[in-house]
Amino acid sequence: MSNISPTNPLGIEAIDHLEFCTDSLNTLTIDTLYKFGFEKTYIDQKSNSEVYSQGQVRFVVVAHPDQNHPSVKYFKAHGEGVCKISFLVENAEQALTEALRRGAELREPITTIESEHGTYKFGSIQGFGDVLNEFVERPKAYFRPQFKKQETDPKARPLAQRFSRIDHLTNNVAKGEMRRWVNFYKQIFGMEVTRYFDIKGQKTGLESEVVQLPNGSVIIPINEPAENNSKSQIQEFLDLHKGPGVQHIALMTADIVSSVGDLQERGIKFLNIPATYYENIPKRSFKVTEDLAILEKRQLLVDGDPEGYLLQNFTEAYVGPLFFETIQRKNHWGFGEGNFQALFDAIELDQMKRGYLK
Repeated sequence: MSNISPTNPLGIEAIDHLEFCTDSLNTLTIDTLYKFGFEKTYIDQKSNSEVYSQGQVRFVVVAHPDQNHPSVKYFKAHGEGVCKISFLVENAEQALTEALRRGAELREPITTIESEHGTYKFGSIQGFGDVLNEFVERPKAYFRPQFKKQETDPKARPLAQRFSRIDHLTNNVAKGEMRRWVNFYKQIFGMEVTRYFDIKGQKTGLESEVVQLPNGSVIIPINEPAENNSKSQIQEFLDLHKGPGVQHIALMTADIVSSVGDLQERGIKFLNIPATYYENIPKRSFKVTEDLAILEKRQLLVDGDPEGYLLQNFTEAYVGPLFFETIQRKNHWGFGEGNFQALFDAIELDQMKRGYLK
């Protein structure tokens, strides 16, 4: 059955992979991925790229030797970060043609490769900032023909409870740019706006809208600072990254207590949540089955409604200013709206401790 429809005009099936640019494969980004339980599954020596996988999540780390390659240009402009978002599509030619018809800007025309694994087709358009949006059509069993599959990775350290998929990824843009990029995802991808947030801290604020495909396969919150020339957490990211970029990647797990416990033992640092937050959980509109002392130990935030709830937390920055979120959903598909204020206050406090915000 075809995925192409009025609500999914490009026939997107999932996020195929995210591409991280760097200047060397001896990078702390790879050390971080190992701590998060990823393993090296493919290598391409020609492009100096490695694929790290876990569940349905694939991250490509590339230190391309060609100084004119888009990933190298991205790294020179921004440092380490996500330079390409690759979408798995039913038909790459149809997806690219339809995206261009809807007003997208072409970056890479369709390339077709026939191989022993099957037919591969991919091309890309310009996304927000300098990030490319790629459409890839490929056999499910093998990543790409020029990549060599790694049967084992002796450095891999799997989590007891692995991450299964990318729940969502969040983009940060400059003040006044949020609506432009919301409209980009609506017009080009056929996404719909599902949530709007206006968060104020003691000294700063942010606005955010969430766009997604109706089937939930791709969910993208877009943030902008509430004020120009502010010292908000969004502006700090934009300053450090030297422009818009992917702020954080949310990884879904079926047992966040186990997953985060492993990460804490491996030295991954999470934002500190005040004890008062956990004292107020019993007063909220949902009932959690986890012990509150365990939630506090794992620094987990919880939000929901009478129908269900989610558990989430956020790491410190690990790839330039990019950080990771871990999330478990229990019949609740929100974004932790009830946590936004506590989270914003925690980040503001961290900014003050670091001297960025006075």
